[in-house]
Amino acid sequence: MLNWISRVLTGALFVFSGFVKAVDPKGGAIKISEYLEVIGLHNTDQLSIFLAIALSTVEFILGFHLLFGIKIKRVALPTLAFMIAFTIVTLFIAIFEPVSDCGCFGDAIKLSNWETLFKNLIILPFSIIVYFQRDKYKTTLTTVRQHLITFISLGFIIGISIYSIVYLPVIDFRPYYIGANIPEQMSIPDGADEGEYETTFILEKDGEKKEFDVNNYPYEDSTWVYIDTKTKIIREGYQPPITALNFESIDGEDISDKIINNEQTVFLAIAPDIEKASRKNIKQLIDIKDNAFRNNALFYFATASLSETCLKFDLDNEAAFEYALCDETTLKTIIRGNPGLILIQNGTIIAKYNHTNLPEASELKNPLSHSIQKAQKANNRLWLWLCVSVILGLIVLIFKLK
Repeated sequence: MLNWISRVLTGALFVFSGFVKAVDPKGGAIKISEYLEVIGLHNTDQLSIFLAIALSTVEFILGFHLLFGIKIKRVALPTLAFMIAFTIVTLFIAIFEPVSDCGCFGDAIKLSNWETLFKNLIILPFSIIVYFQRDKYKTTLTTVRQHLITFISLGFIIGISIYSIVYLPVIDFRPYYIGANIPEQMSIPDGADEGEYETTFILEKDGEKKEFDVNNYPYEDSTWVYIDTKTKIIREGYQPPITALNFESIDGEDISDKIINNEQTVFLAIAPDIEKASRKNIKQLIDIKDNAFRNNALFYFATASLSETCLKFDLDNEAAFEYALCDETTLKTIIRGNPGLILIQNGTIIAKYNHTNLPEASELKNPLSHSIQKAQKANNRLWLWLCVSVILGLIVLIFKLK
């Protein structure tokens, strides 16, 4: 029984971890880039994408074989090696915190660095059991059938990754999903946990520095000079999914409210880095911008690039865009495309497009109607992938029963 629990639990964890990374390989690449920055490697976009796909694929394949009891002798050692490596890496991250979170479950589940370490410490013993008991796991499947299942599962997980790169993630776990209301995502509900914090004031008098809290602060002694304040988090309070979203015009005007609190439809093209943005469909974005203005809608081009870069880009493409400057990480979180396009109405995201599947400008005369049709197509694609997943599982079960 313990052998079965160890195999299934470890396998399920690897399958889930690999799948949620595969549906958003660009998100995984961003996290891998952070790791590479820590060791001094910069400008690794292509390498990070490759590593993100490779990591999700290997995790999924190892987990899939464990979960269904196939080729256990072959996958037991690499599974254990992965768990040992992950545990060492997360121990380092938990102690030194070079990144805010390890990204082990992508954006699907956010764990603190210490929570991730504890999770690995719990699963590691089960992977050790699988390794040392690997000869006791038996299967009735022939070698040919086992290879066939491997190739089918491999094609499935790589297919999801490629689809999510070419278009957009099959499942969007971020707070900027279609249907999300941005102001609501930024608000704190009534009665939410405010957390608990301890504030310490550093004051100086006669060359001596001393720390005071709110209970022993020398309110009546004006000879103490304020130096600094330290705040210690005792218990983390509720954090809204979106903590900050600010847009500025090139002239420095705050245009956040015009974008996220507007009754008019807002077309927001997004290119975190204009110099790295694909220019294949810029003409189509310009047509969409012109059509938006003709239909009394607003169009902004959001980027984290410098104003001078925006102006050069505008002249090179004769675009006449109105630019909205925003934090690069925020823009990469909103949409994985570079460039991409989202439609916002009354603060709600009603559609998202990568530059590879931009609609024709004429299709967007009624943005809300078009976005509903697009959402229906997206749901159909999601159901297609789910059906493929179920069929894959059934194939394995049928082979195992024969």
